[in-house]
Amino acid sequence: MINFAKQLTQIKDVNYIIIVGATQALLALGILLKNKKNNGQHDHILSYLLAAIFLHLAISFTLNVFWPDSKIHQQFNTFIALAYPGLLWCYMRYLKHQGKPIGILLAMLPSICASVGYFWIATYVFNHAGELPPFIKIYNAVSGYAYTVLYILYPLKILAGIKSIPEFWKLEKYMTKIAAFLFLFIGLAFLLITVWTQLFDISAYFSFFHLWLRIFIYSILAIICISIIYVKVSSFLYVHRVQQEESKEHMAVNAPENPITIIDDGSTYVSATDNEKNTNVDYAGILAKVENLMSQHKVFLDPDLTLESLAAKAQVSRHHLSETLNQYKEKSFYQYINEYRIKEVVGLMDKYRSKGENINILSLAFQAGFHSKSSFNQYFKKVQGCTPSTYLKDGPHYTLLNT
Repeated sequence: MINFAKQLTQIKDVNYIIIVGATQALLALGILLKNKKNNGQHDHILSYLLAAIFLHLAISFTLNVFWPDSKIHQQFNTFIALAYPGLLWCYMRYLKHQGKPIGILLAMLPSICASVGYFWIATYVFNHAGELPPFIKIYNAVSGYAYTVLYILYPLKILAGIKSIPEFWKLEKYMTKIAAFLFLFIGLAFLLITVWTQLFDISAYFSFFHLWLRIFIYSILAIICISIIYVKVSSFLYVHRVQQEESKEHMAVNAPENPITIIDDGSTYVSATDNEKNTNVDYAGILAKVENLMSQHKVFLDPDLTLESLAAKAQVSRHHLSETLNQYKEKSFYQYINEYRIKEVVGLMDKYRSKGENINILSLAFQAGFHSKSSFNQYFKKVQGCTPSTYLKDGPHYTLLNT
């Protein structure tokens, strides 16, 4: 059995884990808020989750610092953590375009109910110099069963439905899967302790198991925060890279078609156009291949699609593909594929609206291959002549421009 002095030392060690987890939660939350213009509803749910984790760890740190010798460290389940698995479930639902605001409220409901008992007990402990009230046993029993059920039920539902998340959310999908497994481990740990306490008398070792369970949970929360940071930073770098590619493509399209060469004698020479150099190129055939890839195979749904990768799929050179789009369609590569993406978004909006389903515009944009909210809004207005929200309200009055 661990003596009291040694337990205090371990509580101090726990504080280091808490500080690491809280720092990661704040950092991840800062990244989300900094890039909020490109955030969807699923990112807002991540913000709720990170804010809850930070609050959870901040309260634990406060209790450890100001009441290090209180019995509260041995028996007091936090109410905040009851929301974690439900919020992760809502996050997955929004990635699948199935989330609803009522789902977020239901996910938070167990935590909201438990908060009443939590603050009641906290007030008693504060007013009685750290002593625990008799009714804490009821609170811990009820919240403990709730932990066991929620941390097993929700992760299993998430793992069962995670395969249907669109491939665009590949990193988010892996992060959700990892978090679901970690939450499931917590649920199984609660189940094991519950069964063990029913079969054996572990009162002499309860403080030991409780301490290590806290360390286990705090470590898991830190890992989840780090995984969220990795996903959001990777997304930010991806958007930055694609925007640079779009900028280069725009500059290439606006470059002079007939470059002028200065000769040593002071005269000038206008080089032949690419059409004159490639009179034998079957531009109509190239366009037919590309149109088939876009309309039949929907390659534009791939957010990583580039001029090079599309040329490889069409089995033509990058140069000839660029010429075809510029001369036959009078569009740059990104303008061309993004107009197809707008068509896809509009089609989905009309489909969901006809069924009376909830529509998350940004989620549809990402599914269609867009990489940022600003890029989507820019092309939508250019193609449709109105904003996405206006189209939802007055959709029948607008039609897609020819591409």
